[in-house]
Amino acid sequence: MPTAIVDGFGAAGLVRDDVVKWGTKPRTSDRGVYIVSLTDSLDSFDAKRIEAPLAAPEFQRLLNVRPELTLDHNRPTPEQLMARVRGFWIPDEVILYVGLAGSSLSKRVGQYYNTLIGRRSPHAGGYFLKLLSNLNQLWVHYARHPDPELAEDRMLQRFCEHVSQESRLTLLDPLHPLPFANLEWCARKTHGLRGACEARRKRGS
Repeated sequence: MPTAIVDGFGAAGLVRDDVVKWGTKPRTSDRGVYIVSLTDSLDSFDAKRIEAPLAAPEFQRLLNVRPELTLDHNRPTPEQLMARVRGFWIPDEVILYVGLAGSSLSKRVGQYYNTLIGRRSPHAGGYFLKLLSNLNQLWVHYARHPDPELAEDRMLQRFCEHVSQESRLTLLDPLHPLPFANLEWCARKTHGLRGACEARRKRGS
């Protein structure tokens, strides 16, 4: 059974505090966890999308700003890049990303909104979302928690364990059935992408 928002938070013993539209910051400076979803509903799957709503111009933009980006060690075309990212979409799920805020939910989610495609800071994680055509139609659910890492871990475990067998068979990496935009939990998705974000700065540089 796919994971509804209520199930995701429930795995960490949480009840959702609130939900806001993408682009709106959570109304708390406490630490906690958040879910980016296709729906504002706690328990509905009506907003699920069979196919990933990819934005072709954003793939070209990513390639433009990251000339070092490779796919399976080769420079891809926008179409090849789109095909690869499309292979991680889960058609019967509404949860697209699970994240944590180690300090302030308002600050961390705001950083997520403001990080441009191809940039590493302040929040490069979950950059697959920035490649969607419906980004501004997404919702951000959040809940406060004193140990966000533990909460996130339990939420991701619940999600992975409940991805349907039918959906697993459609994934390019069925061994790591993470939400679409989560690229790592315990292990990295085998997506074959390198150089999609700017290199880490060396200390002192």
